[in-house]
Amino acid sequence: MFAAATSLLRRPGAVFRRAGNPPTRVLNAGLALPGLLAAAAWGAAMGCFCGGAQIVVTTIKMPLFFVLTLGLCFSLMHVTQLVGGLKLRANQTLTVALSGLTVQALSLGSLAPVLALFAANAPFPAMSSYLNLYVACALAGLIAGVFGATRLALGLRMLAPVGRGTRLVLAAWIFIYQFVGAQVAWTLRPWLGATSDFTNYYSLEHGLSGNFYVGVGAVVLRWLKELGMPI
Repeated sequence: MFAAATSLLRRPGAVFRRAGNPPTRVLNAGLALPGLLAAAAWGAAMGCFCGGAQIVVTTIKMPLFFVLTLGLCFSLMHVTQLVGGLKLRANQTLTVALSGLTVQALSLGSLAPVLALFAANAPFPAMSSYLNLYVACALAGLIAGVFGATRLALGLRMLAPVGRGTRLVLAAWIFIYQFVGAQVAWTLRPWLGATSDFTNYYSLEHGLSGNFYVGVGAVVLRWLKELGMPI
């Protein structure tokens, strides 16, 4: 089960050469499953901040975040690369997309023990702890995202080496995934949008209210008020 993910980390070229020879169902499953497990580990680490049932909730939410975001974005990502002149088959598009997400998830999973240590030992409830862990998660996500983007770029170059078109498709894919992913994260959030007393900390109904791009400003303003800033 982990052979494809191991190859993606050590010999990514071999993975993308296999993607050029369908069927790729086994290959894609071998990429997806380790990524989902790593995402679950990262989610469990985040849940250690509150402990108890929150660990279970975030363990489920992180893999769900990756699955839902890719599911919502896949059709548009596939059409985008076709319009961009790359002409990948749908199964190849999925392989390349999974390669980036799996590397991102594995990177986060490798950081999970460190995050779990600091989250479990952070004072709770405390707004300062919440903000510090949120910033740590954001930085880890940024680093993991860069690692994932490098695999996306390599996959596109190997399967559709058309120069500038490949770079434009890569930029479009990253924008599409981040734009949609921000809203999915907002909907599934237990962190972003929570108050300092963590009322309704993992309420789905609370997550379905509003959207990321409207709500993030309100969240920042509320944080500043809770920290005593004059607003």
